[in-house]
Amino acid sequence: MTAQTNFTIEGDKKQFSLNFQLINNLVVIPVELNGVKYSFLLDTGVDSTILFSLEERDSLQLKNASKMLFGGMGADQKIEGFKSEGNTIRIGKAINRNFSFFTVHEGHLDLSYRMGVPIHGIIGYDFFKDFIIEFNYLRKKLKVHNPENYNYKNCGSCEDFELNFYRNKPYLEANVNIGNGEKSEINLLIDSGLGDALWLFQDSELNIYIPEPNFKDFLGHGFGGSLYGKRTKIKEISFGKFTLKMVTSSFPDSTYLGDLMSFRHRNGSIGSRILNRFHSTFDYPNKRLRLKANRNFDKPFEYDMSGITVAHSGYSLIKDEHYSVRPGKKDDDGSQGVPAYTATTETKYTLQPQYKVVEIRPESPAQQAGLLPGDIVLSINGKPTYRLSLSKINAILRSEEGKRIRLKIKRNNSEKVIVFELKKIL
Repeated sequence: MTAQTNFTIEGDKKQFSLNFQLINNLVVIPVELNGVKYSFLLDTGVDSTILFSLEERDSLQLKNASKMLFGGMGADQKIEGFKSEGNTIRIGKAINRNFSFFTVHEGHLDLSYRMGVPIHGIIGYDFFKDFIIEFNYLRKKLKVHNPENYNYKNCGSCEDFELNFYRNKPYLEANVNIGNGEKSEINLLIDSGLGDALWLFQDSELNIYIPEPNFKDFLGHGFGGSLYGKRTKIKEISFGKFTLKMVTSSFPDSTYLGDLMSFRHRNGSIGSRILNRFHSTFDYPNKRLRLKANRNFDKPFEYDMSGITVAHSGYSLIKDEHYSVRPGKKDDDGSQGVPAYTATTETKYTLQPQYKVVEIRPESPAQQAGLLPGDIVLSINGKPTYRLSLSKINAILRSEEGKRIRLKIKRNNSEKVIVFELKKIL
């Protein structure tokens, strides 16, 4: 399922740059669809563009719409949606005037809920197929090139790889050493929309197994709901000249995989926590990927050390009182009158984001301290959470072992304080 026409760069330009948001290591770009502005996840792991049918965005008119059924990870049954054809889409200076996309109800994925900012859709192959696209994770910027005008520069620290495609999704060959010294050559989906570093599927013939120690955990969301599996670390993964050691790796439970295994040569996925260690150039037209390590390359791979999964949970009304003191009026003779100063109080009420605990890892520091799913997190280490992004909250919760975390929470209309220390799980 793909769009049938191409993007072009307006004005016959050779390239353009586009700033993106980096949220939980995922790339979010501005998209304009039929004149309506959205935020989309840019995801190499999807072959079709999907728009979530949000009620507040119903100003978008679906053109030439027809009903469709979708399936995917975690889904026990098909999900109903629509296909819309003949639309106009703009991404930066790129435009497609005959664009096809699909709609599903956002509740089936809850991306906005999990990422803390509005995410209106996902786009992948439909955009990548027409350009050569450079990702700069450090500067949070894309460079989008017309393939006809692009020339690769000499780069001794870079390495080029051949991309293989299945159902319009890119695959890369790699070698993994789970931990017993034996290397296995495997085929991995490159999935920039995956928030983890690496997903692997067990395969005894390829010596891919779940090493000890490991722990059961929530892995993410598919169309059908929550996905679970085992998390661990493998000794190393390598592709070309690049080798990453002690890599956090997830092994999804087979019951949640859905159609992930439809490509029998697929052994897992490379996610954003590996991709963000590189300056990467995706060249779909020539089936080529160029990688160059950036300053994130040698950073250790760590799991969340609190055991908490926090999500955006609507908005709360915040009372903000601002006190000001001003000099009083002067008398006619120029002397200070009485009172010498006047104090005023200005009260404002604003809607601010609210964050809720949605998952807690068993035996984690947070659970042992008494935190419960459903608790509303009001502050973290004295900082009101409504002043923090979800990405910043997650960064605090995985920052460093031994760090003291003090959460002020709301539970059943009463407030309490939960204190614990971050602890490495592996």
